[in-house]
Amino acid sequence: MPSLINELMLSELTGHTAKAETCILIDYSRLKSEDTLKFRSDLRKAGAKLKVSKVRLLRRSIPASAAKLIEKSKGSVGVVVASDMVAAAKIVAELAKEKKLEVRGGLMDGAALDLAAFKKIAELPSKHQLQGMLVNVLAAPIVGFARVIAEINKKQGGGDAAPAADAAPAAEAAPAV
Repeated sequence: MPSLINELMLSELTGHTAKAETCILIDYSRLKSEDTLKFRSDLRKAGAKLKVSKVRLLRRSIPASAAKLIEKSKGSVGVVVASDMVAAAKIVAELAKEKKLEVRGGLMDGAALDLAAFKKIAELPSKHQLQGMLVNVLAAPIVGFARVIAEINKKQGGGDAAPAADAAPAAEAAPAV
């Protein structure tokens, strides 16, 4: 008979993994306490959370395809739940490079991600960087058009746009013939 605590932990974990678009499964056993605090702080800034769970409970709360990723794990596993997979993956990958934690895999839109797919996702630009790239791509034709118009104006002897604006009121003041 399962204990009440395990049932509560399972329901909480199932709620987090069901609501989350993405999850990253990690072995955090090599993290020291100060590194863990910094890791959790960095994840919070990126809009992600770290949940620690027993392997048995985690197997019940994730799809069977992802349960294969943690079959060799013993004890506890960390689950990084994030809405922005790329930002969370970058933070996790940084610690994995320093050999402070080990990535087991992850879940994205219900599909299991192996370690190779996780590394590719960690190399992608963040959501904020992608939005900046999109703005640059959309603004480039408009900026180019404005530069062409300014050059045409200079070549026709118009000079700056400000003196042309001063000439317009003078033309209005002249009597009509």
